[in-house]
Amino acid sequence: MHSQTSAPPTNPDIKREVKKQLLGMSARGFEFFAGDLLVYIGLESVSVTRYVGDGGIDAQGDLIAGMFRIPTGIQVKRYRNNVQRPDIEKFIGALSGRFSQGMFMTTANYAPSALQKASSSIPRVLTLNGDQIVSVMVEHCVGLKVSPTNMHQFDIDPDYFTALEARKGLLRRVSEASPGYSADSSTPDSDTMADDQTLDLKPEEDLISLNALGYSLRVDPVRVRRWVENETLRPDVSQRSGDRTIYYFRRDRTEQIRKSLNLERVPSSSDEWKQEFLDFAKSRSLSRSYKPVMVKAFFKLADREGKVIVNDLVREFREYYIQRLNTSQPLEHDASLMAHPIKASDNAVKRLIITNPLERFLIKNFMEYFPEEGILQITPQLWQELRYYEVVDLLKSADEQIHYYVSRHEQRDGSQ
Repeated sequence: MHSQTSAPPTNPDIKREVKKQLLGMSARGFEFFAGDLLVYIGLESVSVTRYVGDGGIDAQGDLIAGMFRIPTGIQVKRYRNNVQRPDIEKFIGALSGRFSQGMFMTTANYAPSALQKASSSIPRVLTLNGDQIVSVMVEHCVGLKVSPTNMHQFDIDPDYFTALEARKGLLRRVSEASPGYSADSSTPDSDTMADDQTLDLKPEEDLISLNALGYSLRVDPVRVRRWVENETLRPDVSQRSGDRTIYYFRRDRTEQIRKSLNLERVPSSSDEWKQEFLDFAKSRSLSRSYKPVMVKAFFKLADREGKVIVNDLVREFREYYIQRLNTSQPLEHDASLMAHPIKASDNAVKRLIITNPLERFLIKNFMEYFPEEGILQITPQLWQELRYYEVVDLLKSADEQIHYYVSRHEQRDGSQ
């Protein structure tokens, strides 16, 4: 990832710090981290139940590619040295006859021969290296927190990693609370596990964080936290870490939770997928003006493949707010960043776009963001389905949303 894409210039070493943190984790703590990470890289219906003799499959799930679901076997290795060709060959053997695709994740990198084998094999193996893992973490603010002294800078969140390490104790609590389940006393201790061992994790012990649950449900994690706080949703385990409470949920409860909260199901056809995107993009549920402005900027800049250079999107996004300000029609009036668009730095505006509203498009798999290349695009299958008149109608709706947003705030200010 290029530092100017998503890492603030005031902390250019954040990626190196994150990788150092990952390599310093216990083997078991890293297993828990990897289980959470799978959600953020686009996998659904994930199971990370591991059994001795599983043939090198650490997890499995459906890789979402637009409207398509691809059954995928996953292997995760916390390596310091490059993955070699024999590692890939062994993994391919474990995949054969079970999965049409595999994903190999490592904190290190890959030897050229390993990459060649992965890309040319059947089943095909997707590879994710340490830098790409860190890029996903920075993009979704996993293991990071906003600096208390600079809202546009990210620091390591020690509570996140402490909580992962402390989950060893949670396994016992969840296991004891699960009817008909007894813990396997032969499970190796986290401090004695070798890096190449897998964890014999039972379904009752497979917990995901609140944020990961939000991504699985395709719902803003802030909304999930509200449900927990007002007791609409009960976590399976709560854990104190520093001055925060960390909430965990059994992964196999995800669909049950989706149904109990009457959340929309994942679209099963291209028409449903497109309609959900259009409905979401046209929604007038706005806490800020950012979503319709981003939509206008994106479609103005999108090329024939539905791709936009993020830095261009930032400039177009900011320019709209400047134009409104210059014509005495500002969209934001309080202390928000876009109330003063001329003063806002590129990196500050970029971070705002990524976290709000882009994150919601990413959660719902409507868009894909490639921090390494600085590219944002509509999911290719969705882009192929969109028609010109639908885009024109979407841009008209964006203007109507902005007008509605301004009118609503004028009425509110006038009543005060």
